[in-house]
Amino acid sequence: MFDWFKGTVTPRDWAAVAIILSASAVLAVLFFFFVYQRQNETITAAGEELADVKKNLAKARETEANIENLRSEALKMDTLVNLFEKRLPTKSEIPALLQNFESVGNDLGLRVQLEALPTVTDVSKETIPYKVTAFGDFHQIVSFINLLERDNRYLKVSDLEISEQEEGVSAGKFTLSTFRFIQQQPPAAGPVTDEKKS
Repeated sequence: MFDWFKGTVTPRDWAAVAIILSASAVLAVLFFFFVYQRQNETITAAGEELADVKKNLAKARETEANIENLRSEALKMDTLVNLFEKRLPTKSEIPALLQNFESVGNDLGLRVQLEALPTVTDVSKETIPYKVTAFGDFHQIVSFINLLERDNRYLKVSDLEISEQEEGVSAGKFTLSTFRFIQQQPPAAGPVTDEKKS
């Protein structure tokens, strides 16, 4: 091989050059598949992660810019919910409330009958309805309904029917409903068991 440096190239030198070139080609292919391609995949994945981070960062900055508005809206909602809840009677207050309605009716000159209807419960609230029948003249019945609707407790009057007046007396029938929020209880934790096997 040293003859090559003296200007003489032998077949053995060509064979050595071919081996070196073949080895270089193999190394280049291996580098491409095992190093370059993996690095390229890593760079692509990092680029996608960076794009996601930038997107989340933009959303976070937008939320931060609107945080005062969101806090203000949340405060307004809390205030409205608290006011509404204060207007809803508790279960223990309902009997006294019904007696008060009867007293109001009596003060107006009405004869009032209250009959409890089945309670309706959904996910967030309980509706407590009563069938109300008030006997008196038309003006007295309308005044009674107006007083109920203006009560500081939240009440709903529905299904109103007022019969024709006979001998100065009409029968006003309607459903009077009040409501109660249902507090969602967190699910009870199950018993803790030791799953270690000996």
